Amino acid sequence: MRDDRIDILRFIGLSMIILAHVDPPGLLFQLRNFDVPLMILVSAMSFGLSYKANEPYPSYVWKRIKRLVFPVWAFLTTYFLTIYIFNPGSDELDSTTVLTSYTLLEGIGYVWIIRVFLLVALVSPYLYSWHQKTPRNRQYFGTLALSFLAYELVRYFSLPYIQPGAGELVSAAVLYVIPYGILFALGLRMPQLNTRQVYAIAFMSLAILIFAGVWLFLVYDEVVPTQSLKYPPSIYYFSYALFISSLLWIHSGLVDHTIEKFKLKPLVLFVARNSIWVYLWHIPLIKTIHTHYLLKYLIAFSVAVMLTYMQIWMIGHLLNRIQSEPWRKNIKMVFTG
Repeated sequence: MRDDRIDILRFIGLSMIILAHVDPPGLLFQLRNFDVPLMILVSAMSFGLSYKANEPYPSYVWKRIKRLVFPVWAFLTTYFLTIYIFNPGSDELDSTTVLTSYTLLEGIGYVWIIRVFLLVALVSPYLYSWHQKTPRNRQYFGTLALSFLAYELVRYFSLPYIQPGAGELVSAAVLYVIPYGILFALGLRMPQLNTRQVYAIAFMSLAILIFAGVWLFLVYDEVVPTQSLKYPPSIYYFSYALFISSLLWIHSGLVDHTIEKFKLKPLVLFVARNSIWVYLWHIPLIKTIHTHYLLKYLIAFSVAVMLTYMQIWMIGHLLNRIQSEPWRKNIKMVFTG
């Protein structure tokens, strides 16, 4: 079961991520800096609608790997082979770059978000189980708040130890799965809340944003953008993102109506439901297009959508020729969605 409002917010999140990658002006860059947390929240909402609690955990993990990791590996293989053919001297063919791309670390860039989704996916069934077993909102959100505070302390005191090597690898896992996992747990509960309760989350997030922003200004004598505390993510970074994301969820019905009014809903839903491949195809485009950021954005986004559409069309024709149901299912899982 799908909820169009969730897909619409997923479209918005993806749109803002791609916008970040075309180097917009500073203010615009900050305004769109709610994208990744929004994607985690809507992933949680979608998970809550589709997850089968009786599914064995190994089977669930294998499906998540096929859905998240295999598309990236397929894309990277095509990407590196293309570079090898047309530009064999490229720095991106360096063994370290290739290895850290496939392991979803730094690499060619932009693939770290897939690592976040995978890490969160690994703990999602446990978060869902806790969500189901904790019906009282006060207990649920109180635990999340305390967990966020504990994480912020861990994050602050571990920063000096995030150095290349083991410290960096541990950080890439622990200091991402914890905060984004907490955010995922929040997203699981959000659809059950009424408008007043979601507004409470929004304005509490705004209060945290203002308090932290003022404190950082007094310390550094300048306005500190939330992006500065994104890697690993801080409460300050999440506060702005959660404020905007909560307002978007409250008004998602209005956004849905507006998109439908302008006959854009089929396009929006297509992009949302094939978001991973639209995201992957935009990577080489933003690396090769050099023009004004608005034009670059329009070209990268539209061409990525067209490439994804062509891919889905070709996969559809290929699936019609394959008799084996397991093969059909796996190909569809990897090359669509």
